[in-house]
Amino acid sequence: MLCTDNLALDTSQRGLQALYTFQSAHAAPEELLRLDALHAGIKDYFGNHLSFADLSSSSPQSILEIGCGSGAWAIEAAQEFPHAHVTAIDISPLPERPLPPNITFQQVDITHQFPFERESFDIVHSRLVMMHVPNGEDALRRAIQLVKPGGWLLVEDPDDDRMLDGGRPLGPALSEFMQTWAGIMRARGANPCIGRDLERILDSSGAFDKIGVRKAVVPMSGMCDDPPLRALGQAWLTNALHVMGDLPKRYAEQGITEELAVRGRSELLDPSRSITTDVYFVWAQKKA
Repeated sequence: MLCTDNLALDTSQRGLQALYTFQSAHAAPEELLRLDALHAGIKDYFGNHLSFADLSSSSPQSILEIGCGSGAWAIEAAQEFPHAHVTAIDISPLPERPLPPNITFQQVDITHQFPFERESFDIVHSRLVMMHVPNGEDALRRAIQLVKPGGWLLVEDPDDDRMLDGGRPLGPALSEFMQTWAGIMRARGANPCIGRDLERILDSSGAFDKIGVRKAVVPMSGMCDDPPLRALGQAWLTNALHVMGDLPKRYAEQGITEELAVRGRSELLDPSRSITTDVYFVWAQKKA
């Protein structure tokens, strides 16, 4: 006899492995902690808000988070807007944790059509998701269709080609690590540098009255006079160290070995280096 719950989970994990190079927050407690910590660092960079957009002025009633991961952003959105209904979706189950009563979770593979009517949500949010999705530009264009007139689309993704050391190329180990990881993602049809294309994709849709873009040159080595940006750099560094410890467990045969990760971490933590990476924070209000 088949256990349908285990079968469903098994199927979701196979789908996750095809889309996402990391573990799921549902399956790995350390991944839950990683995503929660990264959310806290980004929220601090936003000035303790959920975005640079003025979301409170729109009195949202329906909110969607695409690729909710640990659920951290969705939970805080539900708490900040208790009269709104928050729908959190991910290809992997949501970790077991306390949730506000105004959250619903749905297991969704976003490489297919979204299971929602067009113009269903006042806010649609996606963080560090489109970079992992095969043909992420297509997924993002379908996400645009879900935003109500006057509503907000919030998207945050990096440009991993722009990880540099004082404006120069990275050291040999860190460069090899990043290039190998990017190659694995590109072989799946994903674009780890989609962050730099976000404004173009949103602008070419013709759907938005205004598009805000903040390009953060994130100081992972901590050399920065701007306290919020420096704190974001520390959060990004902690995240990168976790990732470098995790990926060799599954991708050693594809070149991400433990030995490479050890050398890469040494370069990343070298106090003589000034390593930065580019991350794009984009918020856009749809035409009314």
